[in-house]
Amino acid sequence: MVVSSSVLLNGVTIDVAQIDKINLAKLESGNLGEIEKLRSAAESDGIFYLDFHESKMGDLLFQQLGEIYYLSQQYFDQDERMKLNDRRSDQKLSQDRGFKSCETDQTFEMAYDELVKGDLHLPRTLQPDRHTLKYFSEICHNAALTMLRSLSTSLSPGEPFEKYHQKSKQNDSGLKLVYEPCVPNKSEVLENKHTDSGTLTLLFAEQLGLHVQLADGSWGYTPSVPGCAVVHVADSLQFMSGGKLRSPVHRVTQPVDGFMKRYFLSYFLRPEDSFKEKCRLRN
Repeated sequence: MVVSSSVLLNGVTIDVAQIDKINLAKLESGNLGEIEKLRSAAESDGIFYLDFHESKMGDLLFQQLGEIYYLSQQYFDQDERMKLNDRRSDQKLSQDRGFKSCETDQTFEMAYDELVKGDLHLPRTLQPDRHTLKYFSEICHNAALTMLRSLSTSLSPGEPFEKYHQKSKQNDSGLKLVYEPCVPNKSEVLENKHTDSGTLTLLFAEQLGLHVQLADGSWGYTPSVPGCAVVHVADSLQFMSGGKLRSPVHRVTQPVDGFMKRYFLSYFLRPEDSFKEKCRLRN
């Protein structure tokens, strides 16, 4: 059972989620003990740290991470009119591609299929680092598929989870840059509790922001751990597993009063369009 503990931050008691750490290199090698540890974490609270240490691409990923944080800052610090040019009028209502802005945050999402194929038109500030963004996305995508295959190995579903995540098929997987500023008073943060609609979400963040509800009903923040991403199950995977895996309710908020700029990177593994159609037919 995962429980939360408390730490002091600026004199305020903050609840911190104590979640499992899963070693990606062990999953890649087919270590059955680590695969079972992953299954247990995905079934109980649906959220865990993914440790990239010892993984073949781990060092490269975290070298690129610093570059992409810097790119995010450059991009979101632009004049608002510049960013509005990056809105996508060609996307479906269910898609998050391109620039979006709301009361709580600003985002820019790059579709995995477009980025890998080279079809994606990137803003001027991001264009010079196209290859960095592409490689980072590929590492995240492959890590997500490794977790998916491991969960299939452990749970032995009727159809392997990876069946609906073929690279050759249309899907909405993608890398999202997120700017989420703190507000002077924590009480003014708008409520945004939700679950993610995709398969698996990988989150990289240097500051506290992700607040997750654990299986016992308690809430806790997920601090940054060097060499790790926070990963959680999303709705499509919960559905694929027949409800065995848990898509946790979470929100992006702030732990204390005080303004600061925060940048997050999220990689969303999402199923191909044929899976969405299958869900509609079942419903």
